[in-house]
Amino acid sequence: MVRNRIHKLKEQIEDVRQHRALYLRRRQRQGVPTVSLVGYTNAGKSTLMRALSGADVLVQDKLFATLDPVTRRITTPSGLAFLLTDTVGFIQKLPTDLVAAFRATLEEMTEADLLLPVVDITHANAAQQNQTVEETLDSLGLKDKPRLTVLNKIDLVAKTGEPLELEDVLYEVGPVPGDVVVVSAAKGWGLDDLLARIEERLAVAA
Repeated sequence: MVRNRIHKLKEQIEDVRQHRALYLRRRQRQGVPTVSLVGYTNAGKSTLMRALSGADVLVQDKLFATLDPVTRRITTPSGLAFLLTDTVGFIQKLPTDLVAAFRATLEEMTEADLLLPVVDITHANAAQQNQTVEETLDSLGLKDKPRLTVLNKIDLVAKTGEPLELEDVLYEVGPVPGDVVVVSAAKGWGLDDLLARIEERLAVAA
């Protein structure tokens, strides 16, 4: 039973990969900057996508809930348009048979102009998850790809009237390469700052 489910999931992932390859070629012809969300399942990637785009995006506590990456067109307050993609979420202890298929769904990030690793700062293994994401990106040849790390769910740790120092958050998450922005996708906190930082990074990459 489990083997059959894994086989079907691998076939589904391959179908998604082929579909995304066709979509990527069309997207490249449009010349619109692309930004990819990456991170563990439940880090808040889909919630962030929904908050930024205002569109319905599946938010579900389920393995591979976002199997087919969702892409939405986002426009910053100053008028810059870019495409934001929510990739398949990382999980702990991925079955060996699915490792290659899982990595295949992340390949389109090689074409992104900017990566947005999303970290759930409330997770007990936030530092380990952050490290795993970084190692995976490095293994995909994306070590030098521009990125802006999004530290999410700040609303669950911030106390009213007591400013939370970024240094305190980074202490829990561990080393983060590149720039960092702190947000709450669920509450909408820090999204204007995030869009401004994305715009800055895309301007440099252009």
